[in-house]
Amino acid sequence: MAYLTFDEYKQFNFQEIDEASFDKVLMRATMAIDSVTRFYLVKNAELIEQWSDWMKEQFKQAVGLQIEYIAKTGIETASDAREANTISSSTIGDTSVQKSTSNNSSSDTELYLSPDVMSILGALGLLYKGVIYVR
Repeated sequence: MAYLTFDEYKQFNFQEIDEASFDKVLMRATMAIDSVTRFYLVKNAELIEQWSDWMKEQFKQAVGLQIEYIAKTGIETASDAREANTISSSTIGDTSVQKSTSNNSSSDTELYLSPDVMSILGALGLLYKGVIYVR
């Protein structure tokens, strides 16, 4: 089941992309969201149908934001994000710029998922990482 249609994406007024590009980017956005939610919606597909219209709309906006993020940055995977951050220093004339390469706090998903998407998914309770304990 697709989380978002091309027509729904256009209604949000995000960055314009053509339908062929949308299909490719939707697949990448879906993979990223499924990964960060630990495939919760894949395992519980009927759950989305039980959500209120407001929750469905927020989730669709999150998917749209991730599509826009990929379209703007070109970063589709954690590997792409790592490659984009490989330049540690650059010099042009007398100007030198050096970037710190230690980023121990970033998980793989933080590298390629939009921070806005993470906020929405967290608010919807889809990022819960606790353990259910029954006594």
